[in-house]
Amino acid sequence: MISGDPKISAAISKVLQRAERMRELDQITRTYVEVRVVPQLLNENNQIIFGRRGTGKTHLFRFLENELISQKTPVVVYLDCRTLGSASDFSNSEIPIVRRAQSLFNDIVSEIVEKALTFIAENAPKGSEKALLALDEIEKAVSSKIDYGLVEEVTERTLIKTGSEASGEVALSVKDLFSVKGGGKSMNASDTERTVKYTTPGGEKVEFPDLHFWLKTLCDEAQTEIYVLIDEWSSLPLDLQPLLAEFLKRSFLPVAAITVKIAALEYRSQFNATSPDNANLIGFELGSDISSNLDLDDYFVFDRDPSGITEKFAEILFRHVGTSLDTAYLKDTHGIEDKIDFLKAVLTDPENFREIVRASEGVVRDMLNIFTNAYFETLRLGKSRIDKKSITESSRQWFEKDKHPNLDPELQKVLRRIVDEVIGNKKARSFLVPKELEKNEKIQKLFDARVIHLIARGYADKDNPGVRYNVFGLDYGTYVDLMNTTKQPELDFMNVDNREADDEVIVPFDDKRSIRRIILTEDILK
Repeated sequence: MISGDPKISAAISKVLQRAERMRELDQITRTYVEVRVVPQLLNENNQIIFGRRGTGKTHLFRFLENELISQKTPVVVYLDCRTLGSASDFSNSEIPIVRRAQSLFNDIVSEIVEKALTFIAENAPKGSEKALLALDEIEKAVSSKIDYGLVEEVTERTLIKTGSEASGEVALSVKDLFSVKGGGKSMNASDTERTVKYTTPGGEKVEFPDLHFWLKTLCDEAQTEIYVLIDEWSSLPLDLQPLLAEFLKRSFLPVAAITVKIAALEYRSQFNATSPDNANLIGFELGSDISSNLDLDDYFVFDRDPSGITEKFAEILFRHVGTSLDTAYLKDTHGIEDKIDFLKAVLTDPENFREIVRASEGVVRDMLNIFTNAYFETLRLGKSRIDKKSITESSRQWFEKDKHPNLDPELQKVLRRIVDEVIGNKKARSFLVPKELEKNEKIQKLFDARVIHLIARGYADKDNPGVRYNVFGLDYGTYVDLMNTTKQPELDFMNVDNREADDEVIVPFDDKRSIRRIILTEDILK
C-alpha cells in the first residue's frame, strides 16, 4: 500500500506550496507544468501578469528566469518586492513620498548593477571597461546630491530698560541708545539684535537623462539585454506604487534592450494616479506604456474545461511529490510511472481527484493543501486510500481555516447575503455581476480572498442586450456541507436544451452551456 510507505508520506509532507521555498532552480523547472503562458512571456514586451495568490505567479517567473538564461544568456534580475526598502520608509509619513519611492527604486537599480557586474565578470565582453564605467555612472545617476542652498534667517531682539519717574524736558535721538532728561532720574534703554542662520539640508535625486544614457551604454558595451522580473508588486504600499511605476517608466521603458515584467494582484495594485494638480498621469498607462492582458486566473477556470484542468493539476501534483523522492523510486517500488498510476494508488477512485480540483477552484496552492490534508487525514483514520468523504471534509476545513477567517466582519455579512440569495433562494452556485459593479471594493476583496471566483468576462443577456456581465461562482467551501443533500446547488452549467422551459436561463458560453439569470445587485453588497 502506497499510504503505508514512509518515503511517500515524507514526500507528500515536503510538498512546497510556495515557489520561493524551493532553493534550487532545478526544483522549479521539474515541478513547473506549462499552460501555454511562457510562450507569451518569452519576448521583449513590457508586461504585467495578474493572478490571485496561489495561482503560480512566482513559480512562473522563476521558470521564466531559467528559460531566458538558457536561451539568450541575458542579465535576468528577479526581484521580490517584499525584500525592498525598509519598514521605516513604509510607515514614516514624515518622509516625503517621493523620497520613499526613490528608496525602493534605488534598491531595484542596485540589484541590476550587481547582476550586470556578475555577467561582465563571467562573460568578459569586448566593451567590459566601458560597461564597468557605465555601472559606476548608473549608481551616481540615481543618487545625485541636491543642495537646495536655502538659508533661513531668524532675528532675535533683546531690550534692556532702567529708569524712574521723569518730568521736564524730554529729548529723543535716533540712535540705538536714547536718553530721557528732566527733573527726575534718568532712564536708559538698550535694543540688541542677533541673527541666526539655518541651512535647509539637501537630499538625493535621480538624473533620468544620465540614467537612460548609461543604461543604454551598459547594454551596448556588455552586448546583452536586461530582463527585470518584479514579483509581489502588490506587497508595496498603494500610495507608493504609482510613483515607483513612474520611476520605471522614465528609466527602463525607454531603453530598447531592457524589458520589464511585473507580477501583481489585480485588485491590490495601483499603477497610475493623477498628479496633485490634475494635469498629468503619474505611473504606467496600461495598454500603452505596458501590456496588462495576461491573467493566470483565466488559465485555471474549472468550469470552462473540467477535464483539461483536472489533467493539468494531476500533473502538477505528481511532479511536486516526485521531486522529493529519489529518481525512479515510485516506478521501481510501486510501479507508478505517471500521474494516472499515482492517482490510482492514493485514491479509492481516481475520478475523485476531479472533486479536489473543483474544490480548489483553479488555485494550485489550494489544491496542494487540500490533497495533503486529505492524505494525512486518511492515514490518521487508518484507511488505505483517500475517499470522497475525506476530500469534502478537507475542503471544508481549508475554507474554514484559511479563507473565511481572512474576511472582516462586514465582508462575512456580504458573503452570507450572496450565499443566501444564490444558493438558498436559487439553488445555484454561479451568478452575474453587472460590469458597473466590477470595480466594487467588496467584489474585489471577495475575489481576492478566493471565496468567489471569476468564471467568464463580458457576456450579454439576451433580454438586456446593452448590459454586459461577468460570471462569478461561489467557492466550494460555501456549499460543501450541502453536498448530496436536497439543498445541493447546481454544480455544472445546465444544458442549453432546457432554456425554452425556463425563462431564467441565459447562454453566455461558446460551447452552449447555460446558467441561471441570477444578477447580483448593489443592495446585496451594501
